[in-house]
Amino acid sequence: MTAINKTKVSFNASQLVAHRGYRFKYPENTKLSLLKAIEAGAIFIELDVQFSRDKLPIIYHDCNLLRVSGKNKSVFNINRSSLITETASESERLGQTFQLETISPLEDLVSILTQNPAVTAFVELKDESISHCGREEMINKTAGILYEVAENTVIMSFDYQLCLKAREITWPQVGVVLETWSDLNSEIIRQIEPDYIFVDQEMIPRDHDLKSCEVLQKSNLVAYEIGDIQTGNNLLERGVDMIETYEIGKFLGIS
Repeated sequence: MTAINKTKVSFNASQLVAHRGYRFKYPENTKLSLLKAIEAGAIFIELDVQFSRDKLPIIYHDCNLLRVSGKNKSVFNINRSSLITETASESERLGQTFQLETISPLEDLVSILTQNPAVTAFVELKDESISHCGREEMINKTAGILYEVAENTVIMSFDYQLCLKAREITWPQVGVVLETWSDLNSEIIRQIEPDYIFVDQEMIPRDHDLKSCEVLQKSNLVAYEIGDIQTGNNLLERGVDMIETYEIGKFLGIS
């Protein structure tokens, strides 16, 4: 008799976050990648924000252009008007298919969310930009751009002080990315009162009862980076609320 495979092959969209858009198939953090994730069925997308020489936000993960754009230059040394003409094709990973994809200003997210009002975006402010801009300017510039879609965005960071500033300006939803699991019990996390807590899946203690954890009763726990269906199932069964993946199509059962 053939054993029945009980592994869940698709998930509810409310359980999934598309990490840097549909990164598995498209260049990360591009407008194309974000829109393709939504087209695949994502209602939660995640993207990264760095700041240019003139201290304006771009949708980009690294502070150096080499990996994604093929140039060994710092984003902190180039004005945004020039940065947004640079390719974001990830040619080393994806070949020459997406050479016309360019770096997006953060304003592109406003148009994406305006056209897709059921979608929520997690906006991760990268801590490398702090020494370049300062936390207050980063928060103020981000909030000023995203104000009209504030209800559809979650400002988040590895830098807890940035998250606290987002809370202090009464941004509707704030997230944190844990540096260590023990930070769950820190005073600053209590002050932030995060709506979402992101954590590397490898950081979650195997013997920790997530369902009875007091801090997590008030937040949504999001585990990253998940590429395996069974791992995703196991994490949800343990009490993780959402999983973040580069392979949004696979988890929604469409590829």
